[in-house]
Amino acid sequence: MREKTLERKARDIIVQKIMESGEMDTEDIMDLIRPHYLFDPSRAREQAIRRKANQLAAQVRDERGIRTVFNCKEQGVSKYVNIEVSNSLEDLKSIEGQLTKKLNGLNASRIKTSRRRAQVEGQLSLDLENMM
Repeated sequence: MREKTLERKARDIIVQKIMESGEMDTEDIMDLIRPHYLFDPSRAREQAIRRKANQLAAQVRDERGIRTVFNCKEQGVSKYVNIEVSNSLEDLKSIEGQLTKKLNGLNASRIKTSRRRAQVEGQLSLDLENMM
């Protein structure tokens, strides 16, 4: 079970401000979070160790620089699998599914960005025409 670091209402307000902003730097978002952040030092240490474990596992690459170790869950327990040596069909299917889901999400974001870029480019060209 995940522990709360932000109350739901504070999180919703911060997300709304991010959505309304054209752009924000990390410090701006951190400034919004600071007054509402619920901090537990022992939990923070465990989270940092878990994050480091995830980072180290994600850095394992083959000789061509392609990632080979991925996280998957087996009966709710998180584990890391080296896809080059794994013989577990279930693990490999799980990882393949995760990668497909990420790829689909990235592709949807890429399409959305391309559409918005085209809109902005069209607006800029219309503005330039009006200026002449």
